[in-house]
This record gives sequence, C-alpha cells and structure tokens, in this order.
Amino acid sequence: MNIKVAALTLVCCLPAAALAQSGRQVQTIHLPAGVTVQYGTMSRAGTMFATIDSDNVVRVWSTRSGELLQRLADGGHPPADVAFSPDGRYLAVAFEFVPNEKSVLKILNVDSWKVEHEFAGPDVFGMAFSMDNRRLALTNFGSVTQIWDVETSRMLADISPPFGGSTSFAFSGDGKWLATADGDGHVRVFEAASGKPRSSGTEFVLEPLAVAFSQDNKSIIAGGGDKTVSIIDPETGKVLRTLPKQPGLILSLDVSADKKQVAVIYGSADSFATVDHLMLWDLNTGAVLADFQKPGITIVGGAFVDDHYQFAALSDNQLGVWSLR
Repeated sequence: MNIKVAALTLVCCLPAAALAQSGRQVQTIHLPAGVTVQYGTMSRAGTMFATIDSDNVVRVWSTRSGELLQRLADGGHPPADVAFSPDGRYLAVAFEFVPNEKSVLKILNVDSWKVEHEFAGPDVFGMAFSMDNRRLALTNFGSVTQIWDVETSRMLADISPPFGGSTSFAFSGDGKWLATADGDGHVRVFEAASGKPRSSGTEFVLEPLAVAFSQDNKSIIAGGGDKTVSIIDPETGKVLRTLPKQPGLILSLDVSADKKQVAVIYGSADSFATVDHLMLWDLNTGAVLADFQKPGITIVGGAFVDDHYQFAALSDNQLGVWSLR
C-alpha cells in the first residue's frame, strides 16, 4: 500500500457529512408519456444526450434547453446501442436486425442528421469510437469483440476473449491502443490497427466491468464486481496500485482531461438495477472530491465538461441533467 492509497483509506473513513456533495440539477428533460429510458450517453462537450427509449426510438436531446433535437427509428428494428464520437460530430446507432446475430450500424452527422456510413456487423451490446473517429470497437453480449474501420466499413481485427465477452472497452487518447474489460477476469490491451495483443492483466478477484485510459495514455483505470478500482500499467498489465474498497459495483469510469479526476458510477450489489451513486476521486492526492447519491434516480450516463462532471439521471417520466464538482 502506497501513500496515495493510504490517504484514500483515511478519507473513506470520514463521516459522510465531511465529504463534498455538490450535485446541482441544471435542466429537466420531459419524456413522452409512457416512455422510459433504457440507455443513454452524453456527448463529450455536454451539449447533447442521446437515449434509447422503451418505444424502440433513439432520441437526441439538448442538455441546455431540454428540447428534442432528433428522433431516430428504423422500421421497427430496435436500437441496441448509441455512441457519440469524441469530437461530437457523429452519432453511431446500432439497430438489431437479427436477434443475437446481426446489427446494422449507422453513423450520422449530427449537423445534418444524414447517414454518412452504414454497415452490417455482429449483434451489438456496446461500442466506442477512437479519438480520431477512424475506428469503432464493437462487442455483443457474451462472445464477440471487434475493431472496425469506419471509412471503409471493414473489420480490422477480432479480439474476442476466450469466453465471457467484453463488458467495456476504451481507446487510448492517441488511438493506437484499445483496452478491454473481459468476462474471463482479464484487462487486455491491443494494438487498435491490427488487434495485436500488447498486455494482459489478471489480478482481479471478480470480473472487471469498466475500463478507461488516463488522458496521457500512461495508465489504465479498471474496476468491477470486486468493488476495487485498479490503476494498471498498459505496457505490462500489472496493477500499479488500487483504491480502497468502493461502495458498490463499478459500472462506469471516466477520467478528466487534466488527468486529475476520475468519475465512478456505482451499481448496488443487492440490486443491479439500482444505479444512484456517483463519486469523483482525485487521482493525484487520493481525496474524495464529491460523493453524490440520490435514492429514486437512475444515473444513465455522463462526461467531464470543463471543470465539472455532467450526467443525466432518470426519475419517473423525467430525465434530469446534473452538474457535480
């Protein structure tokens, strides 16, 4: 245990009242009657939020005005996943054509909402753009993980783990590497252009559920079912240090642009559907910067925007946009 971890342990033992709780709701989005959000993602600039809704429609909302910007559907084919490109120019939508077998991916320009690229791929559970928008990583539920070239609509590599599939992945900031959190308990790093393995980490008690690169690409942050956040060397796959036991299952990790903070979204170990807890950690000093929990809401996605973390949370028929710093 090093000094930073020791400092985190001390902070975690403080009474809850001693920790910052500075969440502030900045906008309310009113959903159509009878519609609920199944999944959502925030654009990196924080200006748009895309949702997959219970009526099989993708809706894109303005986080500033709360207005509906676009409604996307595909002839009754249910949407499986959505992802903004890092620069916010594109929105990728995967529509399920053959259940558990085939999806069609459409990449739309968010200025014109025209489809600029379209191709067929595997059944999609999750996807992510590289920082330069050139590549798209795809995974389905339990088996296939692939890297695709967006411009040519060509699969570059199949990097599926031996079993269990990938629950999360993230490209490095320079787009050269892809880290995956895999169901067999490994965090793996691959060369994005070829799928060539770089490293593999196995020091996890339970399967990792979330993974992110630091902004300088010098470390990987991973966490999951064992309620532990690990800092990993991408060259060797070795765990450099760990944060103390977290308050829940780690479902999402996001690192700020200045490399100083990580946002952790937690799920309850008692009820996987309970996602109402978010904490901001200082990666350098090991301090808890903010601890936000609001029973009755479901956090559905967020991103660091300037000096705060902006996220959306579902409650009844409303989607609240919150700021935490």
